[in-house]
Amino acid sequence: MAKHNRHISAAKQGQLARLEQSEVFDDNLLPDAAEIEKLHSIDPDILTWLKSRAEKEQDFRHKGYTDRVKLVDEHNCREHNTVRYGLTIYFVLVFMAGLASFYLLMAGKNLQGSLFGGAAAILALAVLIRKPPKDPLANNKQGQGQI
Repeated sequence: MAKHNRHISAAKQGQLARLEQSEVFDDNLLPDAAEIEKLHSIDPDILTWLKSRAEKEQDFRHKGYTDRVKLVDEHNCREHNTVRYGLTIYFVLVFMAGLASFYLLMAGKNLQGSLFGGAAAILALAVLIRKPPKDPLANNKQGQGQI
């Protein structure tokens, strides 16, 4: 009675990921008229029952689609928060390393303070300045993968 066609593809480009999903369902949830007529001769209330089943099926499909969209949104939100918290902790650590270097310099330990501050600055810049990969889809040679 229902025709199903589902296509899901995914690709990753560095930190970005793309998920494409397409589904095709036959909107005709009811059988054809000739079959309904045969069923009506057996049970006169079959049309009401078929309509209620079709409505329930449609509601179920819509709820499933909505649940999948919510799940993807929640995953993206969690990933965004993880990146944001990581960057916040990173900048706090860099700031604390700078303060420690400043206090070492103020305490008269010029060599240790300079080395510590220089190492902190170099590590801070090394994390922020990275070369992007030459092939953003290096993990997946065809550019798209089937899930």
